[in-house]
Amino acid sequence: MQSVSRPRPPVTAAPPPLRLRRWVGFTVLGESLGFLIPVTAFAVAAALGLSAWSAWGVLVVFGAGEGALLGLGQALGARYSRAEVPIGSWVAATAVAASVAWAIGMLPSTLADLGAEIDWASPATWAIAAPAALALLATIPLAQRPLLARAGVPGSWWWLPINMGAWLVGIAFTFLPSPWVDETTPAALTFALFAVAGVLMATTVAVLTGLGLRAMLRNAGTRPAVGARSGNGGE
Repeated sequence: MQSVSRPRPPVTAAPPPLRLRRWVGFTVLGESLGFLIPVTAFAVAAALGLSAWSAWGVLVVFGAGEGALLGLGQALGARYSRAEVPIGSWVAATAVAASVAWAIGMLPSTLADLGAEIDWASPATWAIAAPAALALLATIPLAQRPLLARAGVPGSWWWLPINMGAWLVGIAFTFLPSPWVDETTPAALTFALFAVAGVLMATTVAVLTGLGLRAMLRNAGTRPAVGARSGNGGE
């Protein structure tokens, strides 16, 4: 009896590794434009003379806009690579996480505006501030990590320390305009100074997270094509 050979399943090529220039370009564009959203909210809140808690709420809401554009830039930067993630889910997760980060980050200045005296020399203050700072740095990578794991990126937990370190370095640039900005500074100059700071922050974060993500992908095996991952079977 003649045996009938079964057709072999088609072999699909693995997506290419992360293109660093693409990741950096889209991430810098998304975060730079996104950072202008809370900067604008800050200027509007100051011009309108909003109360401390009202300004805090406005920045928390507008911070979600920054996160959405950052997430969009990252998702587009990772597209057609082994780190490709669903754009809608990634944008939503990053937007919510950024809003939480702004809520934490704006608390000290909000409390100060309300007249609260924060003794930064007190160990009790640092016992609260240190965990809060770690929580702030972890918000975005914690929200994004499950999506990386679902996309098949190995060692997805490394995304946390990579991002926390990158943001710790990048956020430092947002303090650069402070010596030149006060209540008398023209709004246009304030906007320009923080825009430059935002670009420097975005570039730092994009480069460091891009290098980290590429390192994570070095151990990635061959992944199915995009159509197969989405369950469409290429139909």
